Amino acid sequence: MKFIRFILLLIMVSPVLVSCGDDDGELSSAYVDSITTDYLRANRFGIFSMSLDLFEKAGYLDLLDQKGVTVFMPTNYSIKHYMKQKEYMLHQETGNETLTYTYDDLVKDLPLFKDSLKMYIVEQQVNRSDLEKMSGEAVTLKCMLGCDMNISLKKTKLYTENVPNSVNKYLYYTFIINGLDESSNVPLQDKDVSNYCQTSGLITKTGILHVLRDEHPLFFNLSLIHISEPTRHAQIS
Repeated sequence: MKFIRFILLLIMVSPVLVSCGDDDGELSSAYVDSITTDYLRANRFGIFSMSLDLFEKAGYLDLLDQKGVTVFMPTNYSIKHYMKQKEYMLHQETGNETLTYTYDDLVKDLPLFKDSLKMYIVEQQVNRSDLEKMSGEAVTLKCMLGCDMNISLKKTKLYTENVPNSVNKYLYYTFIINGLDESSNVPLQDKDVSNYCQTSGLITKTGILHVLRDEHPLFFNLSLIHISEPTRHAQIS
């Protein structure tokens, strides 16, 4: 009976590993025969359409294809979460819960935040294999916006909780606030905001591509909850 349950578990887990990557969280085929933006446009689920549109309207689309960069790409879901948060804030400010905040409103506000899109680009290549060679499997670098960002690998049992001797490593992208947190005893306003990548280690013709989790709050919105442990996400391949 235990053997049957174990086989059933493998059947349930396998589609997730195929869609997201192998058992260390990295895609089984890392090399992509296209530039970064072409790969994102070709996604069969269309989950980067709004993200690419924002970069294009901001005049930063070419930055995603700049040679030798690492891109941490948010999905459309991150943008939708951001819009919901803006709508909630609008309700709180006006007391009118019939007001909406649409994608058109977001585009109109683009001049106010377009530079923040640069926080998703690091001007050097950082892949999983690079981190594995570093002390603590982590590195702190400046993103294109000029902010300090920490890139790290962290162990998790997600998807394989009941599979013996199986531990995944997720790649995390962390927005550092007033120095990298060394402990959990940090004032709330100084807490770093960390999000993991639901797909990592894609090597395109122009650089490295990691895809942030669907629940990632756009621009690491500090009014939203801090994320410390991965949760299950949608397929992106």
